[in-house]
Amino acid sequence: MTQVVKIKDRETGQVSYLETESALALESFVVVKHKKGTHLAQVITSPKEIEANRLPSKLPTFVRQASKRDFQIADENRQQAADAFSDVNELIKRSKLKMNLVTIAFPLDRDHVLITFTADGRVDFRGLLRDLASYFRMRIELRQINSREESKVYGGLGPCGRALCCSTFLGEFPPVSIKMVKNQGLSITSGKGNGLCGRLKCCLNYEEAFYEEAMADFPDVGELIDTQDGQGEVLAIDIFAKTIKVSLKGAVVPVIYTLEEFQSHG
Repeated sequence: MTQVVKIKDRETGQVSYLETESALALESFVVVKHKKGTHLAQVITSPKEIEANRLPSKLPTFVRQASKRDFQIADENRQQAADAFSDVNELIKRSKLKMNLVTIAFPLDRDHVLITFTADGRVDFRGLLRDLASYFRMRIELRQINSREESKVYGGLGPCGRALCCSTFLGEFPPVSIKMVKNQGLSITSGKGNGLCGRLKCCLNYEEAFYEEAMADFPDVGELIDTQDGQGEVLAIDIFAKTIKVSLKGAVVPVIYTLEEFQSHG
């Protein structure tokens, strides 16, 4: 077992695990080293033990507790990024590239600058990269991000009324699928299964195990089953009310059976 906390990068919003042997206070700030520079991050969970095989292969390294100087450098970097935003947008405009600038961020050690953007397709930004290198006079990392990652940067409130999971505690995005939407009784066409990013909600993954376990006791929608009143087709199931709506052969109105009635007849 490995003792870890979750940390959130102050500039990029990236959430990751950090291995720690000593307790780090919740909401305290630390300096950590990633494969690409040192960063100021906030501890967002209490320490807990997790099996090593459930953790990413490469975790950031703890450097020190954040000092006043670290905050000063981070604030200076943030101000420089804000000042450069309009200039970078102008360089993009001159390059005639169809891309939207999202963030500019410097690590504490300022060994490079990370620039993220969105675009509908692939972008050939080689010319822009040369212009940016001349402007910043340091190594440039240009990264195209998708709508999920963009929502993670900007944040917001989800349909549940709480802050978006991706911008608060999620590290990697969990896998979600249309099958989960169907299992949880949501309409695919209504958009109720989509988050602010326009893609399937990450929280569909949280409840999928419950729905799969509960649905194991029910027949599938569309399946022909035998009931106490004859054979019929399953029109719908309600795992919370534990009922099954069935269209019986020759019947005008569907009949609703309880799960107990279905199981006892079977």
